Amino acid sequence: MKKLTVLIRAEMEIPDDWEFVEHPSGIEVLKIGDSYIDFDIAPLCTTSESPDANWSDTDIDLVERVLETVTGLDTELEITYQQ
Repeated sequence: MKKLTVLIRAEMEIPDDWEFVEHPSGIEVLKIGDSYIDFDIAPLCTTSESPDANWSDTDIDLVERVLETVTGLDTELEITYQQ
């Protein structure tokens, strides 16, 4: 068995009314209106070799196989204010 480490870093410019809050479950999330947003890994796949291939998570069996291999996941959210 091999170990694969996936590091995903995304920067987003968000409206001022989106908040960074602690959900009652104890995790830190983004709050947009009445909705709580957390970020997770979402594997996408295609069978096409075309440069314009359509990538999706519609192959549920394959997506579940990939997600079953995840042994740890850490999400870190930070809001910085631009002036």
